[in-house]
Amino acid sequence: MEHLEQQKDIYPSKIGQDWHHRNCYGCGPDNTKGLHLEFPFEEETGDVFFITKINKSFEGAPGYAHGGVMAAILDEAQGVLCFHIGHFVMTDQLNISYKKACPLNEEIEVRAKISAVRRRRLHTTASIKLVRTGEILATSKARWYDMPERIFTRMFHRSPLSTERLARLLVENKKRGKLIRKKFKKS
Repeated sequence: MEHLEQQKDIYPSKIGQDWHHRNCYGCGPDNTKGLHLEFPFEEETGDVFFITKINKSFEGAPGYAHGGVMAAILDEAQGVLCFHIGHFVMTDQLNISYKKACPLNEEIEVRAKISAVRRRRLHTTASIKLVRTGEILATSKARWYDMPERIFTRMFHRSPLSTERLARLLVENKKRGKLIRKKFKKS
């Protein structure tokens, strides 16, 4: 986050850490018990996409990831995606379908997509897939509440980045989101 604070110009976010606090469970590098994931945004597809491994610290059944950790990854991937396209959101509903247990220390592919934007609600989908076999391990659908600026300001007033700077970053992300939606409407 420090690198953004030092810049004169503000550019759209590329990873969750571009706007989030350093102790976030999902993306914060300072959270010793956190996931330490980046949740990168793909400009071409308008998705959050990355490959990672879940280690033994997040074990549920012997040799497999805890379902709650998988839920946290799906929730965070979809929530960060909403921010990447210019919306400050809070989870309204999160529905997960677990298809198969996720083995520890194997590469998994995480992808989150926007499925609809309607008034103050956003709808997203996400999946976790085992890279080695291509099997889908879990899928998710979520509905998000687009938070008003007054709530955003209240929630982030302790952030190392000023709320004014975060609001400007949201504006840049929203511009990018509109361009991406236009591109997909044409295709």
